[in-house]
Amino acid sequence: MNIGIDFDGVLTNDEEYIMATLYKYCVEHNLEMPTDNLGYEFRKKECWSMEDVEKYREEYFDSYAENYPPRLFAKEVIDKLRQMGHRIILITGRNNTPFDTPKGEMRRKQIFDWLEKYNIKFDKIVFAIPPKIDELKENEIDVMIEDSPITIPQITDTVKVLCYDDRYNRHISGKNVIRVYCWYDIYDKIVNNKI
Repeated sequence: MNIGIDFDGVLTNDEEYIMATLYKYCVEHNLEMPTDNLGYEFRKKECWSMEDVEKYREEYFDSYAENYPPRLFAKEVIDKLRQMGHRIILITGRNNTPFDTPKGEMRRKQIFDWLEKYNIKFDKIVFAIPPKIDELKENEIDVMIEDSPITIPQITDTVKVLCYDDRYNRHISGKNVIRVYCWYDIYDKIVNNKI
């Protein structure tokens, strides 16, 4: 089976990091606190200017991208799935990675360095522009592990989705969507044909 895995929100718990650093940033820079803290990437929807958003990213994103650890048991489950013969294809739409620019090159290097740092093995990595439909088709993905409430509804006609549960995607359900709560839940669903 070809298993597609999203990066932020699936391999890592980026929302936990964003929530903590966003509030810290607001306090330190005297910015209005977000009110929609249940929304996906809520920091982009509030009253901040794009300049404030970029300053926040500059101050905190590189530390996250380089040092924030994988979710508990992600590496262990991925290793087991690979040993069983499943192909692991990382498909990320992380900011700027698909583009041939200095920033895109830097983001791709951060990802490869992070994967090496945490010894996460994979068969292929794809840098995509959401909703990733072309990449899913080109790589013949059988199931995609995804968290984005924007991407999931757009890909369910193309592929089965294991929706990694978070507060911002709890309203997502429907055809080809199966909710998962941790990496061993993912393992159980795949190994025991519950998808």
